[in-house]
Amino acid sequence: MDRSPHLKSYVKKHPDNKMAWYLLGKEYESSGQEGKANYCFNRAGEVFEAFEHKQIPADVWMEYQEKLVQMSKERERRSARRRYLLTALMVILLMWVPSANAPKHSNENAFVASETGRSAVDSSVEVSSADPKETAPIDMTNANGVFTAQARKGSGAGTALAEMLAKTNRLPFKTTVLGMEQSGSWLLWREGMQPLLRVQNQGNGGLAVQSYDAAACACKPSDREKLRKAGLEWAAGQEELAVMNSSMRAFRSQHQRLPRSLDELTRDFPDNTMYGTTGGIKKAFMPMRNLLASPGQEAEEQTGSAAENSPLLASSLHGRPYLGQPLRIVVDKSRHRLGLVSGNVLIRNYPVGLGGERTPEGKFVITDKVVNPNGKSNGEFGSRGMQLSATNYAIHGTNEPNSIGKNESLGCVRMGKKDVEELFALVPSGTEVVIGNGGLPDQVLVPGTRFASEPKHDQMNPRKTYHWLN
Repeated sequence: MDRSPHLKSYVKKHPDNKMAWYLLGKEYESSGQEGKANYCFNRAGEVFEAFEHKQIPADVWMEYQEKLVQMSKERERRSARRRYLLTALMVILLMWVPSANAPKHSNENAFVASETGRSAVDSSVEVSSADPKETAPIDMTNANGVFTAQARKGSGAGTALAEMLAKTNRLPFKTTVLGMEQSGSWLLWREGMQPLLRVQNQGNGGLAVQSYDAAACACKPSDREKLRKAGLEWAAGQEELAVMNSSMRAFRSQHQRLPRSLDELTRDFPDNTMYGTTGGIKKAFMPMRNLLASPGQEAEEQTGSAAENSPLLASSLHGRPYLGQPLRIVVDKSRHRLGLVSGNVLIRNYPVGLGGERTPEGKFVITDKVVNPNGKSNGEFGSRGMQLSATNYAIHGTNEPNSIGKNESLGCVRMGKKDVEELFALVPSGTEVVIGNGGLPDQVLVPGTRFASEPKHDQMNPRKTYHWLN
C-alpha cells in the first residue's frame, strides 16, 4: 500500500518531525523516486543517520510509520487510544535515538527532555475509556510507587517500558524504571542500578514521563538520589522474593505440590529447603503461593491483595517478582568465579578457589545443605557446605582463605566465609549448578549490604561425616 500521501499530509502539519520525514523518504525510495527521497532524508537529519547506520530494528520504524498513517487517514475520528500508542512508540524511540525530535504538541506537561534540555514529547496525552475504573491509577502504599528494571543500553533497552505500556489500564500511579549495566549477555544486579525513567499515571488516561538518563536528557531531576536509594531497597526486597520463589519451586519439584506453609520449607536438616525467613518473606508467602498456583491468572487481578499483604510484591510492576526465574549457580573455572543468576540477571559474582582439571564440569543440583560440616565452623569445609548431587564434590567454605582464586583444591569449590554464608542463605536445596569454562565476567559483584535471613531450625548433620574432595 502506498502510504506516501498520508505521510506527506502529516509532514505538512508537523514539519519538525524528523522521523516522519525519514519515513516519507523511505516510501519515495521504495518507489524509485530518489530525488524526493534524498530531500526527505536531508530533512530527517540525525534520524536518518541513526536508523541507517546504527541498525535499529526495522519493525520499530515500520510500526511508527503505521501509526502516522493511521493518524492522517483518521484525523477526524481517531481515538485517544491511537494517539496514546503513538506517544508510547515515540518514548521508546527517544530511548534509542535521544537526539531525534519527536512530533510537537501543544500541551505543556512535557517531561522527557532532548539532549538540549528542550521539551521533546508530550507526556500527558489523554486516553478515553468507557469504564473510568480502567484508567484510574492504583493507589500504592509506597510513596515511591513501583519499580522495574531493564538494560540501560543495547537490545534490552525499552523492554520494561513496552511492558508497562502494554497494560496501560492497570498502570500504577508511579512507576520507576531502573537501568542496569550489561556485561556480555548478563545484566548486573543491584549496586550499579540507577533511575532511568519514571512514568506517572495522571489518573485521567494521561501519562507524564520523566527521564533520568544523562545520555538522553540534559535535565537534572531533584529526586534522582532519592529514587536511587529507593531502587536499591526494592532490589534487596526482590532478592527475598527470589529466594522464596525458588524454594517453593524446588519443594514442588520434590513433592509434586506447593508447600502449605513456610514451616514446610524451613525444617531441620535434611528438610531445610530454605535456610531462613525474613519479615518480607513471611508476608509474601501466600500471595506468592497464589501466583505459582495460578500462573495463567492475570497479575492485575492479584495486585490489590499483594499490596495489602505483601509490600515486596506490591512494590514491583504488576505485582510480580522481577527475579521470577529460579535461581541458578554458574561456576566459571577459567575466571575462578561463581555466579548466582536468575535468567540473564547476574545477582552475585563471587571469587572462588577451584581444583583446575580436578574440578568436574557439567550440571549438578544441590542436595545436602549443611551448617558447620562435620560439626566445625572453622574446619577444612568452613561454616557451610552444599553437596553437588551424589558426588564427593561440594561448594563450601575453607580454612585456607589464601587459596581463593587459585587451583589448590582437590576438586571442590571453595568460598570465603561471608560469601559462602550468604550463598547458603540465598539458594534452596535442589538449585541447579553448572560448572564449565567461560561465561562469567571477571568483575566481582557483591553488595555492600549482604542478604540475611533468620533460621529457626537445626541444619547441622551430626549423623554423617563428610569426605568431600576438599
